[in-house]
Amino acid sequence: MSLFKRNTGRRKHVGRRVVGVGAGVALMMLGLAAPASAATVTSFTPTTGPTDCVIVLTGTGFTDVPKVDEDVVFVNAAGNVTLDGAVAADAARFARISSTEMWVQIPGTLTLGLGYTIRVDAGGTGTASATAFTRITSAGGCAPTITSLAPTCGNTDTTVKITGTNLIGPGLGGAATRFAPYATDAAHVVPDVDVPTSINVVVPSLSVDGLVRVTTFGSTGGQIFSSTVFDISDACTPTTGDEHARSITFKIKKSGAASGVVSSTEDPAFTDCAAAVPVKIQRKKPGGGWKTVGNTTTTDTGSYSKKVKNKPGKQKFRALAPKVSLGDPVTDTCLKAKSATRSA
Repeated sequence: MSLFKRNTGRRKHVGRRVVGVGAGVALMMLGLAAPASAATVTSFTPTTGPTDCVIVLTGTGFTDVPKVDEDVVFVNAAGNVTLDGAVAADAARFARISSTEMWVQIPGTLTLGLGYTIRVDAGGTGTASATAFTRITSAGGCAPTITSLAPTCGNTDTTVKITGTNLIGPGLGGAATRFAPYATDAAHVVPDVDVPTSINVVVPSLSVDGLVRVTTFGSTGGQIFSSTVFDISDACTPTTGDEHARSITFKIKKSGAASGVVSSTEDPAFTDCAAAVPVKIQRKKPGGGWKTVGNTTTTDTGSYSKKVKNKPGKQKFRALAPKVSLGDPVTDTCLKAKSATRSA
């Protein structure tokens, strides 16, 4: 069944190209030039790595046509390998970040040890890169690195920015991140602000003091530990920058519809700590402690809303605005705010 769908997708894609050729012929008959592809790959990084390594292409014209009409082509004298934008499995391996940037997950169909230049065909044949990518079995230039954590201590709801390189993993999302004792993956913040040079995650519950581990691909060298220990502490203060206090209101209905407002408690108000910040909706666990059952983000005015699942029987809920560091390097820190407990 999947093969049939894939072939169908190919036929549709070929059909689009035939239409494009027909349009070009019509233009020529009218004495006009057919439109040329504007897609050009000027550079990419890294240039070596294993299957599922994510590379960053830089160039122009990457969003000139719909993604289904676009291909990423690895060019080699022995035979090209194409990621076809009209085929779901292939399209999932490249993401168009902007007209000048694209992320591409390396397919396993590249011949080991052979160099491939890369081009983007966006409505026509694009201009290939001058340099080549070589698929190898080791991490090569695709090995992730961690240069800093910000902050380096906090409680289990703290948002931590991890800075380094090659921090986007398979699936074109932020790399899987774990804090000691490395039992569960840390959630990435919403909205997603992960890029190859930095990812933002929330310290999971039950974490303890230890190094932070980041994993991209499964091959040797695809995992790295930070050189800095992250300390679990409610008394953590930023190494630089000013702290800003805030508050959060919370209400919840029996249907599970939760809402409230995050506000600055300073005069004048420091609104950067209220607008577009993460909020967690938490439910009291029977044995004590709190479980996060929903994540959302405030609007520009600090308000938020989230529908969560409400179990049978009266449950206790609260809202939490985790500690957040602003700026790179950190210039301001928004302190954690907890609402009063509500029952639903």
